[in-house]
Amino acid sequence: MVIEIDAAKPGMALLEDVLLPNGAILVNASTQLTKPLIDTLRRRGIQKIQIVSEHDAQQSLGESPVQSAQTREPEPEVARAPVVEKEIPPTPPGLRLVVREDLMSVKLCVEPTDSPNQILTREHIVSVLLDNGIEYGMSDAAIDGLIEKWKKFKRYYEVDEIAKGTPPMPGREGAYEFRVKHLATGSEIETVKHSRYFSELPKEYALQRIDAGTVVARRQQDTPPVPGRNVKGGLVPTTDMIKAEIICDANVVFADENRQIASKVSGFAYFLDGKMAGAVPFNFDGGADVAVSGDRMNAEIVVRAPGPGGKAPGKAEINALLNEKKIFFGVKNDVLESVIAGALKGVFSETPVIVAQGIPPKNGDNGTVKFLFNTESSLKPKVNQDGSVDYKNVEIVSSVVKGQELAVLVAPTKGTAGRDVFGQEIPATDGSPAKLPAGPNTLVNPDKPTVLIAGTDGNAKFNGMNVEISEGFVVNGNVDFSTGNIKYAKSVVVSGDVKSGFRVECGGDLQVSGTIEDAEINVNGSVLCKLGFVGQGKGIINAKGDVNLTFMKNQTVKSRQNIVVAKEALNCNLFARKTITIHGNPLSLAGGRVMARDSVTAFTIGNMSGVKTLVEIGTDFTLIEELEKTEAQIAELVGNRGKLHSTLQKYERARDAKIKLGPKEEFLLTKLKATFAKYDTQIKTLEERKNIINSKMFNLKSSFIKIEHSAKPGTMFKIGARHFVVKDEIIGPKTARLINEEIRVI
Repeated sequence: MVIEIDAAKPGMALLEDVLLPNGAILVNASTQLTKPLIDTLRRRGIQKIQIVSEHDAQQSLGESPVQSAQTREPEPEVARAPVVEKEIPPTPPGLRLVVREDLMSVKLCVEPTDSPNQILTREHIVSVLLDNGIEYGMSDAAIDGLIEKWKKFKRYYEVDEIAKGTPPMPGREGAYEFRVKHLATGSEIETVKHSRYFSELPKEYALQRIDAGTVVARRQQDTPPVPGRNVKGGLVPTTDMIKAEIICDANVVFADENRQIASKVSGFAYFLDGKMAGAVPFNFDGGADVAVSGDRMNAEIVVRAPGPGGKAPGKAEINALLNEKKIFFGVKNDVLESVIAGALKGVFSETPVIVAQGIPPKNGDNGTVKFLFNTESSLKPKVNQDGSVDYKNVEIVSSVVKGQELAVLVAPTKGTAGRDVFGQEIPATDGSPAKLPAGPNTLVNPDKPTVLIAGTDGNAKFNGMNVEISEGFVVNGNVDFSTGNIKYAKSVVVSGDVKSGFRVECGGDLQVSGTIEDAEINVNGSVLCKLGFVGQGKGIINAKGDVNLTFMKNQTVKSRQNIVVAKEALNCNLFARKTITIHGNPLSLAGGRVMARDSVTAFTIGNMSGVKTLVEIGTDFTLIEELEKTEAQIAELVGNRGKLHSTLQKYERARDAKIKLGPKEEFLLTKLKATFAKYDTQIKTLEERKNIINSKMFNLKSSFIKIEHSAKPGTMFKIGARHFVVKDEIIGPKTARLINEEIRVI
């Protein structure tokens, strides 16, 4: 039954819990009301409570109103039970409150009493608090925790904050909110401070121009203070306000009663860590930079674009800059006008532009030596207008007579002074005189000190430093039965032919004006044959230098350098350590085998009849020969070692059978072992040499075959271990190379 609080009387029992406004239980159900408890409920603003009605009480006892109204019949007397002493009702321990002077917290002290049955309940604690006027901030957790502790140990306890007030909250001034894009880090501020032009600033920066009077930040609305409440429910007022902490530099100012921050300069605003505001002054006008090269011969200008609201530099500003730099000479007025006009239209070059250029000094040319004989050691045939070549006018050996002029000095020239962009003269250096390259058997012409002459008859040669004349061997005619074989330590000149069956050996160069037939030629220098090298295939030329021929047929040439054939090479074997070039047109190379380490170049390879022609590149034939020689030596040593093995085994078996060997047999056994060990050492050395040769033999990556006109069917290209057979005519110009381990014609 719900009744008004004013109708409550002591002895009534609560049907439901009485709750505080914050949801905490003030009084539990079933609690009997007392006068102090009724006063406390009234004081806490409780207006209505629900109590147990008489009807509910009777129902709980199992009696009906009829039964209670009737007179019960007297019950028969029964024997009375023995008298039992009443059970001592439970009592609470001693509860004492300590209220802080500012009424913001309450400490509860629990003191055990002498009563044997002490029980601590929420109702006991709340009742004590309410009886002492504590009606706000009760801690359910603290109360429950204390009750649990009491159940375990009934001893003295103190709970510091059994009830706790709410302190007041001070107000807060509104924070300043920036209204413009601004710099936000110290590094950004430093970058802006050290930048001269807007175009130098990083594009990723948040940049917005501000000017004097621009409001950069505005303060937001203040937050008012909130009063607190003490443990007795009373308000705790406050007027405290937390100030908005902000530090401003000298370039901004507070305005509108500190509601705004305005700039005093043109530049960029910044806001750091939420409490430091200011502005970085900045000049938004464009400008120009002029740099002079280290040699003072060039002056370059870079015109910088202006920033927002800025202006581009004009002619007056740029001319003033040039004058400031003292650049007066070599100014390119047309270039300068173009740069200025472009800047006024908003066009700016990202690269420096040369606007002034000095005149460099021209040093005099050094004196030189003009040679009056052929000094070319690497021969090249003359190329005619129709593309054909010949060796008719080429000389490999220059024969001279005593007194013949060999070289003349060309006088040096004077230098011409220059002038830099500052107008200062730059001196020039005069050329130095050359010196006549006088060598063995040469002398300076006594009548012409600038001319070098031959001191004797012989062959003239320039060795790279001096001109020397050596006695050469000249065959005035053919090398045949009239001369016999030729063997000479220096250069040899044959004015006729070298006939079949004869041999020419020389330590220098060989020049043959006619043909070389089935002869053997061994030369430490270069070979020039002005006509052909022809025969039945028994001729061979071995040269450490270049080999230069007009044409050849059925013969073999081996050169440690380059081979050049002016016309055709038919059914020949050509081996060059470097390059092979065959100029013949329309017929160049047909039949035979051609091998070069670096490259093979021919106008036409093969012929219409499909003759088999092998062109191989990337392999050093000299190493192949050395490899074959090494393998032959290994085979010979292995054979000799095998022959000794059976004899060595015979003596060792006798020794193992404990047959005593005589002094002679002991000597032979020792000698056999030494020879056997020597063979092993030599074989090992040759095997290592063989491995080195194999590692250096090939040059596959950079080698190529150049087809200037065509390659006919029947031609085979070989690069390393790869082969390519020409089945259909290849029309040039084309090049064959090894690409990704495959021969490609591209």
